[in-house]
Amino acid sequence: MPKVLIIGYGNPLRGDDGVGWVVAEKLKELTLSEAVRIQTCIQLTPELAADLSEVEIAILIDARVEEPAGKISCQQVKPLPHLPPSSHHLNPSALLSYARQFFGKAPQTYLVSINGAEFRYQDHLSPQVQEAVHEAIKIIVELLRNFLTNSSQYAVL
Repeated sequence: MPKVLIIGYGNPLRGDDGVGWVVAEKLKELTLSEAVRIQTCIQLTPELAADLSEVEIAILIDARVEEPAGKISCQQVKPLPHLPPSSHHLNPSALLSYARQFFGKAPQTYLVSINGAEFRYQDHLSPQVQEAVHEAIKIIVELLRNFLTNSSQYAVL
């Protein structure tokens, strides 16, 4: 069975920066394939490279500081050609580079980003981002459905 890792990341105590956590937690409530593992973290760190090297597809969920608030983007992420000089805080491409360099494999990876409006200390999302959560979930479920259907006979839902 193909293995899938979903990582929602950001700071859930900084308003819209926590949207990755919110989406990941809502995905956990769905009946997804046993092949799908979902986790959350504050930021991408080198330790996640080991987890990524064990899966065939990864979906990262994060907030962006862009306009208009609530807009969702989904893009495929590729590893950097060389390792980045610092590993304290990694972007998705750098994390994939670590997975490839140290574990020999970087999975097919997508970044689902939701543009945020409020990043101050608060434990809830802005109305625009809260409205985008359901659409982000639909995009991720469709990615999963396409991948798992094309990779095997296994259904996502």
